[in-house]
Amino acid sequence: MPKTQQRKTKTRARTVKETALLSEYEIERVKNKAGFNGLTPSEWALLSKNVWNDLSSPRYQYQLEHGAVFPVKLAERLIKMFSKEGDVVFDPFGGIGTTLIAAQNLKRHAIGIELNPKFAKIAERWLAENQNLFSTNCKYKIVNDDCRKLKQYVHANRVQLTVTSPPYADFIRKSIQDRKTTHKRSVLKFENNSTVKPYSEAENDFGNLGYADFLRELRGVLQANLEVTANGGYSAWVVKDYRDTKNKIPYVPFHSDLAQLGQEVGFKYHDLIVWDQTGQRRLVLLGYPSVFYTNQNCSFIVIFRKVV
Repeated sequence: MPKTQQRKTKTRARTVKETALLSEYEIERVKNKAGFNGLTPSEWALLSKNVWNDLSSPRYQYQLEHGAVFPVKLAERLIKMFSKEGDVVFDPFGGIGTTLIAAQNLKRHAIGIELNPKFAKIAERWLAENQNLFSTNCKYKIVNDDCRKLKQYVHANRVQLTVTSPPYADFIRKSIQDRKTTHKRSVLKFENNSTVKPYSEAENDFGNLGYADFLRELRGVLQANLEVTANGGYSAWVVKDYRDTKNKIPYVPFHSDLAQLGQEVGFKYHDLIVWDQTGQRRLVLLGYPSVFYTNQNCSFIVIFRKVV
């Protein structure tokens, strides 16, 4: 082979090799490049599943005091997805402070509102203890008041992310009565680790309202939540559908009703996540032997976004 041709062949080989190295570098650079809220492409892909079935975890001591809590891991995942360090996270139905604990762990500011003074005090204790483990300059506050007054405590356009789970109207009271009668000896009560407690005896407690009144009051909270949310911010609601067969209502699509309310007040219905809880609950016979019902072993996370 002539020397000139040999030189050309070596040059082409070097160019191909350099191009391959450049491609590997570019792939690695893109792979590690942080995008929205600091997420890398690999983190983004990992968090993008719309069915979550890996959130099982033991309850913290304080969570045992509340009849309906979601895992800290769930709140942390939502906070990672929809906010960045230093943002403000809000929970209008603060409970014993799970959302605030998750925000504290991830260096976000957080405020919660809780009607029940017992739960509010528990949240304060939990936050104080957790502060020693996760030292940060962020601020955290739990307010013992009615969430209908949320605009008294949260500035307009300030919240990047709301993570909350509202009381399901008087579903819990109906469930307690049901377990005293229909399910008093069933797997639902004794093997599913399923315990329910009323939130309070207060008349203004969302957990003591009939469904129609509950939706009407919830609409006002959603409207106020929209006003305190920053443009481009998010609002995530962890909810569960239910049945009211005693009143001949086979299915109550709470997550759909909630989504409709959010859109009516001005939120964009941004996304829907299914929280699969089958692994934590055994299946039970419902309606047997005359009417077939499926087990409602999942919850929904309705994601709203404010876009002005």
